[in-house]
Order: sequence, then structure tokens, then C-alpha cells
Amino acid sequence: SSPPAAAAAAATDEQMAELMSKLQAALPANSLGEANGKQVSSAEVLQEACRYIRRLHREADALSERLAELLLQPSDRTINGADASDLIRSLLM
Repeated sequence: SSPPAAAAAAATDEQMAELMSKLQAALPANSLGEANGKQVSSAEVLQEACRYIRRLHREADALSERLAELLLQPSDRTINGADASDLIRSLLM
């Protein structure tokens, strides 16, 4: 019989493998180039996850800047009779 510490470590390894699989599934398709059938390491999955998160942060920042620009501009757009920028402001508050 294996010692309890070894069993706990094995369970942890299984949990890590499951978490890596879930993380890999959450990344955009083909972001790791696994389409060619090669196995990807945990390090590659973590590196790609970090790149993806940084890219999402940049996109969110760009969208925030664009939204701020739109809210500062006078608007002739209406949504159900209300000024579009006023409606957006009310949704954000």
C-alpha cells in the first residue's frame, strides 16, 4: 500500500491535470497550436493563458476609452426616444 503522502500527491497531480485541461478548454481554439495533435505542456498552457488575459485587458481598456469618447461627444442618436449617451450613462451608474 502506498503511504498517505504519496496518495495525496497523486490526487493533487490528478487535480492539476484536470485544472490544466479546463484552463486549456477556456482558451481560444487553436491558440496553443494543438491542432497538429502534439501534446502541450502545463507551462505552455499557463503562458498562453497569461497572454490571453493580457490581450483581454488591452481590449477592455480600448473599449473603455472608446466608450468614454462616445459619452463625451454630443449625440444625435436616440434609443426609444432617449439620448443614447444619457441612456448608456444611466446603465453604468
